[in-house]
Amino acid sequence: MNRGFASLHPAPCFLYYVSLVILVMIIYHPMFLFLALCSQVMLNIMQDGGKRLKESIKYYIFLGFLIVLVNPFISHRGRTILFYFFDNPVTLEAVIYGIVMMMSLLTVLIAFVSYNLVITPDKFMFLFSSIFPKTAFICMMAMRFVPVLKKRSQDIALVQKTRGTDTSTGSFIQRVKNGMQIMIILITWSLEEAIITSRSMRARGYGITKNRSSYFDYKMTKRDWATLAVIVLSCGNLLYFWRQGLGHFQIYPELSALTLDINIGLFLVASFIYLAIPVAIEGVERLIWL
Repeated sequence: MNRGFASLHPAPCFLYYVSLVILVMIIYHPMFLFLALCSQVMLNIMQDGGKRLKESIKYYIFLGFLIVLVNPFISHRGRTILFYFFDNPVTLEAVIYGIVMMMSLLTVLIAFVSYNLVITPDKFMFLFSSIFPKTAFICMMAMRFVPVLKKRSQDIALVQKTRGTDTSTGSFIQRVKNGMQIMIILITWSLEEAIITSRSMRARGYGITKNRSSYFDYKMTKRDWATLAVIVLSCGNLLYFWRQGLGHFQIYPELSALTLDINIGLFLVASFIYLAIPVAIEGVERLIWL
């Protein structure tokens, strides 16, 4: 995919996702987190129709609701007691904190779905291979580790099934043995390919010199510089407001009221501008091609 937000230079795209993760981890204002969550869902829908998101959204939602349900029973902080569970107080503050944590976590997880669509491995290597060649290579391998292993395990299970090794039938002990056999094949295959990859990169002189060329040569255009400037300025404004306490929402020890005054209004406007950057770029490109 090389259109919309993904058609920009990798630098402003990477900066947007990194700053987004930082902001949703330090700003616990419910209205900001709600806007962030909605913007990321909308961005995924505009990028690929939400196909990637549909594959994992049910697990994300389950994890989010698990946090909301578990947090009030393990955290007893807060002054507003709703009821007692086995002589332990369940407080309103703990419930709200669980909801806030759920929105923060869901935003980060959904943002990573969009991130994988925009920042491809070649873009990541382009950004960091000349600065941190070994670290960039390890990070790239780690990011693709889970999907690659998942695809390989499915291929191995399909082949083994034709040989009578099936993990879905038979006794529990037999299914465990078949699963372990598939796991051994998967690990052996992955280790063998890792050795081949490392030898291939050593033969090409990867990491020996910093003045290396790249197969993909991305150049910053005026559009990229303008987007980068908007990202930096809007993110800087949010961080300034947060330092001034405008984006602060107190949960413990007592829940603060959600107010809407001129200061909160400015904070929400700055939040909207920052969160709408990739959505606006995707929308403008759609309008151009109508």
